[in-house]
Amino acid sequence: MKRKKIYLCFLSMLLLISLVSCEVSSYSAIGLVKISKDNYCDVSFYKLNGKLVFNPRYTKSEGEIHYVASLDEGEINVYYECIGNKELLFNIKAGERIDSYGGYIEKGKQTIIVETVAPARGSIKIEFV
Repeated sequence: MKRKKIYLCFLSMLLLISLVSCEVSSYSAIGLVKISKDNYCDVSFYKLNGKLVFNPRYTKSEGEIHYVASLDEGEINVYYECIGNKELLFNIKAGERIDSYGGYIEKGKQTIIVETVAPARGSIKIEFV
């Protein structure tokens, strides 16, 4: 009996750590196409509401992010996480188009978070250069 309680306690702690330590996608979408490869992630959607998380790998030693986005409706915040810091990369609203550079990244796993402020329609392309 004691062994069973210890086992359940260990599993509970493991589950709690895994939920707290990583970003998880939680969204509803219509017409969603997403691609995530080394140095690159791309998403197009007819209707998106919620949070999408991408974990592409950056293969060079260090660089910056090139992003292209356009929205027909809604509003989206895009964040990136590198070296444990989550920062806003850009915000885009209905009718806007962005083609810019920004954000510092290092070699390894990166986290890109696309989060709707209002349900949106459009596309976002992020490339590490």
